[in-house]
Amino acid sequence: MSLPTISLILTTVMLSIAGCSDRGSASDAPRSRPVALVEIQPATRQTLRETLRVYGTTEFSTADAVTVSVQVESQVSQLLVTLGDEVKRGQALLRLVPSPLTRLELGKARRDADVGAAERERMQRLRRAGLATESDLLTAENAAATAAAMRDSLGARVGPAELLTVRAARDGIVDLLTVQPGEVLAAGMIAVRIAAPDALQVRLGIEPGDAQRVAAGQAVHLAPLAPGAATVTAVVSGTDHRIDPLTRLTAALVHLPPRSGLLPGAMLRAEIVIGQHVDAVTVPRTALLYAGAQAYLFVADGDHARRREVKTGVQEGDVVEITTGLAPGEPLIVAGNSVLEDGMLIRTQVEPAPVHPTAIDERVQQ
Repeated sequence: MSLPTISLILTTVMLSIAGCSDRGSASDAPRSRPVALVEIQPATRQTLRETLRVYGTTEFSTADAVTVSVQVESQVSQLLVTLGDEVKRGQALLRLVPSPLTRLELGKARRDADVGAAERERMQRLRRAGLATESDLLTAENAAATAAAMRDSLGARVGPAELLTVRAARDGIVDLLTVQPGEVLAAGMIAVRIAAPDALQVRLGIEPGDAQRVAAGQAVHLAPLAPGAATVTAVVSGTDHRIDPLTRLTAALVHLPPRSGLLPGAMLRAEIVIGQHVDAVTVPRTALLYAGAQAYLFVADGDHARRREVKTGVQEGDVVEITTGLAPGEPLIVAGNSVLEDGMLIRTQVEPAPVHPTAIDERVQQ
């Protein structure tokens, strides 16, 4: 091998070693730490309402309604109204005729009255003849009077022509109609209920576990389920702690103010204000993150983010109460926090993009 050839080989090996050394130094260069762009707001103090969200239905108030009951066992001859009809005071609602049993009772009452009257007259004749005592006459007169009163009472309830027309006792809306033509109704049965048009209430379903937290006088904000519907403000007027066998819920009753605009049967959502938290430490909902059930947030410590575990309280809208772990005025990271880690560098504004030297030379030449 000639000397020039050996010299060429040595030169190539030295250049290769130098290249490897350069690449090793480049990989060993320290990497720049990531910096997160965030938005910061201070924790505040404010009063939050603790609310219970429930659902319910608008209905007529039964306390302001008038019911029509059947006085004697009767049969429906004619039905003159339907459910939901608006009626006036004195308007005919239905016509009744006596049932077969009532006809028998009426016939017996009339016969008893006739027998009583005849016995009274007989005792009067005997008394005048001295064949009966004053006590005997008084007993006959009382029996006759009782039988006549029974006949007249039953006759009045049946009707003079044995056809009774049931009429509305007030202006209102037919809210309950339990009878059908031809049906035999027992004495005392409610046949019709007339509700006051402006006496509406809302029955709200309450979970049994929340029933003790709801009380009369609490404010309620009601709104139909239709989007964009106006909210109506009222108060809880009473509670029903019985558990409905169908819904398995208790109930809160809310009397609606006049001209509320809500219609009977409307489905509503409601928020019952069950308490207020005064001077609560609050944060925007976007500041909170969760690791399982544990809530945490990030606080700005200079140009670093510090993770802080906290306990939350009530929420109203997009604001959440912090009960422990945070003081008012502390700088919270409310945006850009989803990528943060404890101790990570942060900045609050976008830095200008670096300008390449070639671009600067081109600008100077222009």
